Amino acid sequence: MTRILGGLALLCAACAVVVGNLPLFLLPPKAPVLYPAVAALVFACAWAAVAAVRQRGVSRFDLTHPDGGKARTPLLNAFLRLCIALPIVLGPSAALGQAIGPDGAHGRHVADVREAGGGDHELRIDSVVGKPRDTGVTINDHVQYAATVTVTVPFTSGPRVVTVEGVHTLGAPVPGETVHLLYAPDRPDLGVLENPYGFFDTLFPMIFIWGFFAFPALFVPFVMSADFLRRARVFHPLVHLPAFAILTAGGALSLPLALGYPASGVDLALAIPAMVTPWLAAVWAAVALNRV
Repeated sequence: MTRILGGLALLCAACAVVVGNLPLFLLPPKAPVLYPAVAALVFACAWAAVAAVRQRGVSRFDLTHPDGGKARTPLLNAFLRLCIALPIVLGPSAALGQAIGPDGAHGRHVADVREAGGGDHELRIDSVVGKPRDTGVTINDHVQYAATVTVTVPFTSGPRVVTVEGVHTLGAPVPGETVHLLYAPDRPDLGVLENPYGFFDTLFPMIFIWGFFAFPALFVPFVMSADFLRRARVFHPLVHLPAFAILTAGGALSLPLALGYPASGVDLALAIPAMVTPWLAAVWAAVALNRV
């Protein structure tokens, strides 16, 4: 039973950090990113509880050698290395990635539109209101402008002319030019806004984050010896409970990023400490295992 629960906990934890690193899951609403993380926590708590109960009647020799002297297969060792290494290596980038994307009231608005079935739509500009503003950004030798425009939106209930502020274009916008806007066809009351983030808008920041954490990714799976894996599979309260507490604290810091939309700056203040918790838990476990 402990092998099954422990394996499921590790597998769900690995899935959680992989999902947390996928750019598609960094767009609101982001609550689904928590599902494998919650499952990992449940299985880990169940593993600890079952292991603690079973250890009451087991000798010290049996606890140190939980496999009863049977050699573990290379395939199982590879699975354990991968499932332990992924949360350590990808956990920080997953936590930091939660700070990417719309935040504050704007992020909540984007989430509401998407939850109502909204998506990206290409519409033609009917007219430009006022004078476009030069943003000072140049992309592929084209100056980016921000402008207020009117567009005709084909809502399900019928077309409506809507004024949208802060629409960015390469070059000064002109009537007839197409822009990408976000709206829900069945919910005109939610309005129309510029599509602030798409897959590639989250992909490119994540590439830099992945690159930053790529170096430790090359070494973590190889520094875990077979003896370390064997000892880590045995429940030790002074080893695993503090590690669980550290990881849970990191998850708690990430909750407002996944379920809410804190203001800009607050998201980084939550993501940065959450980012270091996988490493802190790993260091604690490595040091504590040498003392038990």
